[in-house]
Amino acid sequence: MARQRLLGSILSKGGAQVLRNFQSFVQGTRLEYVSYTSPRNQMQAPPIVVMHDLNLSLESWRQVAVNLSQVGLRQVITVDARNHGLSPYITGHSPMHLAADVEALMSHQRLNKIVALGHGMGGRAMMTLALTQPQLVERVILVDITPAPVPSNFYLTRQVFEMMLQVAPSIPSNLSLSEGRTFILPLFQDVVHDASELRRIIYNLRKMQDNTFGWAVNPQAVLSSWGEMMINYEATLGGLRPYMGEVLLIAGSQSEFVTTTSIAVMQRYFPNTVVQILDAGHCVYEDQPEQFVELVVEFTQTCLVC
Repeated sequence: MARQRLLGSILSKGGAQVLRNFQSFVQGTRLEYVSYTSPRNQMQAPPIVVMHDLNLSLESWRQVAVNLSQVGLRQVITVDARNHGLSPYITGHSPMHLAADVEALMSHQRLNKIVALGHGMGGRAMMTLALTQPQLVERVILVDITPAPVPSNFYLTRQVFEMMLQVAPSIPSNLSLSEGRTFILPLFQDVVHDASELRRIIYNLRKMQDNTFGWAVNPQAVLSSWGEMMINYEATLGGLRPYMGEVLLIAGSQSEFVTTTSIAVMQRYFPNTVVQILDAGHCVYEDQPEQFVELVVEFTQTCLVC
């Protein structure tokens, strides 16, 4: 398996890669990405492009991406979404912005079509791409997300991101990274009670070159598009025709993101959706990696455009 990390400008030759949404234009930005290939991959088949969930990064998909490329027939490309990981921290974090970034990546990589795979926030980016630019998407794979509202008990609340903005500047600069994480732990424990969810937040703390503290996510950008991404996502889809391609929705039985009601909403925009429910939480691919890989490999076994 070849693992290649590249960070490059993926704007079009004209200067701006844009995604049309009625009368508005959104400019794509460059993304950090990792490409996974193996000898068994059919390179003429559209690759699987993976975008992670809010507050995560491409590193959370590393092992699953390795397995997908080795077991399946497709190249796998994982990306850091804008305002996450090593991708640029810039204004604008709506689903349209994230979808434009994927289209820009495709332009840079000279990809005509992709299998669009997204988890949570990344799933909404891929839904938007499929609905606005269906000719670019061979298939869609969504991980524990639909166009319906996010459950009210999701731990990444607006309050958490507001706290991130307030807490980081308050950490003494003489502390090490581990000491900084210990310093903020009790502050977030009052808001996030699940240990694994709390760990995801704390481990996003970073020590900057000037000895101040920051985050591996841009809280201000996330907050600026909170309504479009988290609360009223379906409203951003008004007037769009359904995506008629094949869609696989992999949900976690212990999560409240995918319900009978949300599946009904999903069917309005993605009528050819097959739902698979695994014994898992919201991070299905982490809780059940073998079953997850098996489902994705089976779903992408046949190339529809080769």
